Amino acid sequence: MKKETVIELMAKATLPGVGPVTIRKVLADMASVQNPWETAHGSQKSQEKAQPASPNWIELMLGAEADHLAAMGPWGKRLASAMNKDKDGRILQNNLAFFRREWEISQGEGIRWVDLHAEDYPTQLKDCTNAPLLLYVKGALPTQYEYSLAVVGTRNMSSYGAYILRQFMEELSKGWQDSAHKLIVVSGLARGVDSHAHQLALECGMVTLGVMANGLASVYPAQNRGLASRILRDGALISESPAYQSADARLFASRNRIIAGICSGTLVAEAAARGGALITARFAQEYGRHVLAFPGRVTDQNSRGCLQMIMEGQALMTCSPYDLATLMKWPVRGPGLEDIRMQGPTQTAQDTPLIHGDHESNITVQHLGIGAAQLISSMELHEPLASELLWESYPGDYPGFVCAIFELETKGWITRNSTGALVRIR
Repeated sequence: MKKETVIELMAKATLPGVGPVTIRKVLADMASVQNPWETAHGSQKSQEKAQPASPNWIELMLGAEADHLAAMGPWGKRLASAMNKDKDGRILQNNLAFFRREWEISQGEGIRWVDLHAEDYPTQLKDCTNAPLLLYVKGALPTQYEYSLAVVGTRNMSSYGAYILRQFMEELSKGWQDSAHKLIVVSGLARGVDSHAHQLALECGMVTLGVMANGLASVYPAQNRGLASRILRDGALISESPAYQSADARLFASRNRIIAGICSGTLVAEAAARGGALITARFAQEYGRHVLAFPGRVTDQNSRGCLQMIMEGQALMTCSPYDLATLMKWPVRGPGLEDIRMQGPTQTAQDTPLIHGDHESNITVQHLGIGAAQLISSMELHEPLASELLWESYPGDYPGFVCAIFELETKGWITRNSTGALVRIR
């Protein structure tokens, strides 16, 4: 869109009681009839047919009187009401002046305006009804987002969480099969999981995008300035906030919808029972995107959010990047669990007998994965066994081992004694 069109659009979109949802709904209502003004006032003035929310309709909406818009349904009435309350046009004129000034500031700070109809506006985000009408961008945005993964989580990341995420990302990089398209990792450039995800993406040769809750003239937190500079070499920083907007708690939840909207899937690496990561996951669910979570350790506060989502069916448990191949049809070669299947017996997990010493039990493993079945068959009933020793005998990778332990604990096959050792209880 033209510069002045974008400025006028943003000026109306920021009237009190109006936002991107209202504007997009009005445009959709207008495009649903061949001639909106003919419907409203019987006018025979012809309008060029346009696609919903195209620049043609935007210019038509911007030039419309309040009573015309009010005839376009409830969303048009909302916009018309905001315009009528600003009878002398003072708020609108202030908004116009603000965005004209913001345009000049952005030019000086090297910030691009990417409006909803720009060629490089993220395609999947555009499909979200509450997507921003305008993004402020530094760097280069990708041209396709089919292989885009949001990685989010707590700011207080544990060493365990950092280890598991590194294993996952490195395996994903090694197993990636599409040389023509890099995987895109999106996060919020915050402390903890966000910073770790960006750093790992850079190390693994992936493209990474940082979506910020403040303006792009500064980096928050300040210690991530170096990381932000490295992201800009092949990726981008994104915000919906004006250049000099400082970080504000109220903006973080809004920022999270952008992270979820850009991506095909969201991975919650480590999260407490409450926090921004769970908000991002909820947005992803609303958008119909895949949500995955690492199971974590049942004793950790930072795993409570992940475990709760898995238990309630709000996220799929994942320990291996191969899950992205089976769930999302991504080009990932699967070691891990696939190798376990190849090395293990030919029968299914449901048919695998439990072995105690030299004697075969009459109990068969029901509804357990291959890894969990193999672990439980190597444990003596009521005999404590250190997890380190159990890990030494496990044929797969460490994330798969963690998943198998978690599965056995949650299904009541094993517990931990006072020393932390694993004990088979049935």
